[in-house]
Amino acid sequence: MSTSSPMVTLEQATWAWIMAGPAKHRLSIGKRFVKAFMAGLFLSTGGMLVQVLSADPWLTENAAGLLKIIQGAVFPVGLVMIVLLQMDLVTGQMAIMTMATIKRKVPYWAWIADWALVFVGNLAGALLYTGIVYGSGIYTPAMKTGAAGVATMKAGSSISFGKNIVRAIGCNTLVCLAVFQASLAKDAVSKVVCAWFPIFVFVAAGFEHVVASMFLIPEGLENGAMVTVGRYIGTALVPAFLGNVIGAWLLVLPLMYLYGGDEFDPAKTTEEKGSPSPTIHEPMGQVQSGHYVKDIERAEP
Repeated sequence: MSTSSPMVTLEQATWAWIMAGPAKHRLSIGKRFVKAFMAGLFLSTGGMLVQVLSADPWLTENAAGLLKIIQGAVFPVGLVMIVLLQMDLVTGQMAIMTMATIKRKVPYWAWIADWALVFVGNLAGALLYTGIVYGSGIYTPAMKTGAAGVATMKAGSSISFGKNIVRAIGCNTLVCLAVFQASLAKDAVSKVVCAWFPIFVFVAAGFEHVVASMFLIPEGLENGAMVTVGRYIGTALVPAFLGNVIGAWLLVLPLMYLYGGDEFDPAKTTEEKGSPSPTIHEPMGQVQSGHYVKDIERAEP
């Protein structure tokens, strides 16, 4: 009879994120770009559903709170795809590469290169999906109005740089929490459930995610939103990125303090057992047998 836990421990999950840094850093540029490109594409599917729901004038005018709840319920579909297929969002890399850098598992400059590459890949994937949706002609006039309204709400004259930074902080703490909770689970269904609810909260609250806006605002622009590209970059893209960085730190720094002690480092654990420690050139789980290392591998985002 198996006695294995359905979840990994908080220490194992935290160190899985730390060790994901060097694993991602040693991937080829091509693979890292494709993982980021597909993440931007997948997340945009949830953004499309948000815009479709915004097309209902009755909900918009009479039940705005209910509309936000429904949008929050459907948007996580994109993040679930990203979690299960292990693609890369720059908002997740903000957390992982910070942790790996603090623990000196990657070169000090690695986070700059990684964030830049993943950001460009996310943007390319989101813009491609923007073009697909616009070119397909699937939006009705009401949907086009809804898409324009979402973009105006996020980057119009009623929103400021400072407000979008604060909204982005709230967003990425929840997004990173969603992925971290998913990394605690070992089966697909549990990962989906663990990831779904924090994303539901951030969308229903109206927080700002830099990659989600890479689809939502350009799609709104194509459908008549009274927002310029310059205002999108200066009022939405830049503050969302900066706020998302702070939001990631707001979660991972406490996690590292609580559960990221060197005594839980899997490399040191294997050394203490008299076994060779994994190197950054070998995937964990192929180097050393044992439940601890295997659980770490399953927990890696």
